[in-house]
Amino acid sequence: MKNKIRVSLRGLFSMLVVLSFLLTLGITLLSSYRASNELMFERTLETNRSESERVSRTMNTLFVSIRKSLSAFTGEIASQTPKHDAEALREKLKLIYRSSGYFSSVFAADADGKVVELFPGTTDSDTKLIDADALEKASGRKAAALSSPYIAQGGEMTVLMTEPVYGQGGVYLGMIGGTISLQEPNLISGIFGSNGVDRNGSYYYIVDSEGMLIYHPDKTLIGRNISDNLVVQRLRRHESGSGEITNMQGVSFLAGYTYVSANRWGVVSQTPISVLMEQQQEQIRRTLAASILPFVGLALGTLFLARRLAAPFVLLADQVVRAAKRPQDASIPAVRRHWNREADLLNRAVLLAVGEMKRQNRDLIDSAMKDPLTGLMNRRALDEALEKMEGDNRPFSLLIVDIDRFKTVNDRYGHTAGDEVLKAVAHTLETTVEARDLCGRYGGEEFVVLLPGRSVLETYEMAERLREAVATSRNKLRIPVTVSIGAAISPLQSSRSEDLFELADQALYRAKKGGRNCVVV
Repeated sequence: MKNKIRVSLRGLFSMLVVLSFLLTLGITLLSSYRASNELMFERTLETNRSESERVSRTMNTLFVSIRKSLSAFTGEIASQTPKHDAEALREKLKLIYRSSGYFSSVFAADADGKVVELFPGTTDSDTKLIDADALEKASGRKAAALSSPYIAQGGEMTVLMTEPVYGQGGVYLGMIGGTISLQEPNLISGIFGSNGVDRNGSYYYIVDSEGMLIYHPDKTLIGRNISDNLVVQRLRRHESGSGEITNMQGVSFLAGYTYVSANRWGVVSQTPISVLMEQQQEQIRRTLAASILPFVGLALGTLFLARRLAAPFVLLADQVVRAAKRPQDASIPAVRRHWNREADLLNRAVLLAVGEMKRQNRDLIDSAMKDPLTGLMNRRALDEALEKMEGDNRPFSLLIVDIDRFKTVNDRYGHTAGDEVLKAVAHTLETTVEARDLCGRYGGEEFVVLLPGRSVLETYEMAERLREAVATSRNKLRIPVTVSIGAAISPLQSSRSEDLFELADQALYRAKKGGRNCVVV
């Protein structure tokens, strides 16, 4: 017994207290990490799924519209085909070309698949955009068809859309069709070209029915076949959804994917998991750095007090560990005041440290709901607010606010100036809306404002106030800024948030097309 190591109560108590502090810190950080990790993954998957659905809805609507604009002329073309009045047929093609704005060229072909008229150009020398194989397949089907993307002789990625022409008695007379370039500046390329890699590393890409990349932020990848990709295989089976995936290079992503029925393409929106983990680790490092000094001071005080007090610390450690196991609780566990003054002071110090850790945990979760540049609600927070309004069946209006010619600001003044413009517009919107309204940045130069309980007139008046406020406000760089606003009203137009976004987006498009700096409801 004399040779056995003896540890004094003071030393043992001191070691236990220091260990309990370290354990508390570890448990709190681990709990916070797990909670924020689960929240971040869930929100990112939902955001990417919503983004892929948004792009697919826009693309589906666009291709249905293109198809309708083409099929609307089949009856008139049929009346020209038997006698083949070349001038009249060319005028019809010219009308299709100029009224739609979708096609690089339009043509009419006979029942054998031979092009008889083409606009613009001539059938003899300007057919380089029409792929012979695609034309032959379309002629053989004798039905509406959309070709797979191909590289035309001019070097542009192109698709061929055709509609059959039938005469009296159901006699197949031929077809009309048009080539749609996916690269030159037009309405189609405008959709594809609006995407880039955002601050979180998120982006979307588009594949055709065979798994070939039609659009990707990395232009060098366009035209590559990625049919071995797991998500692409699901899209080829006409599936939509979200989940964690690993690409062919072994990089893991959180992806949302949607099948587009109008053209049998697929849209994939994804975020690298490595970027999310890096952001989360950085937040944990900040939390740890902010917690070190309080814990060091607390440990030193504990070592001093351990010389005089031992018994209350067992209860204290138990209460701290219990609080650390539930960091999401806003309340701080109650610790009974001790008759000993030193023990009572220590209890208060521990509770102060636990409160700081809980605040850090709340800040970590809050950071996922705010836009880091403008301080407004981010897309996740807006989506949750919109979902709550929709679930409560509350009438509200949705405004999509888009900065006019924002790309020109970045190109002319630089991205730092662009960030200043975004912050200035955000401040103007936030100070103009009423207290009951919600305002957030939805991505890029696009903001969303939610107006509870507004009529059509009140919605228009508030949108006009926002537009005028931005137009008359001054930013630090004195860059003139205007916005275009599209509005939709629930439940007057629709009670579904997806439909409201689509309607507001269409209204925004009309505002842009109508000259910008205006409001369309």
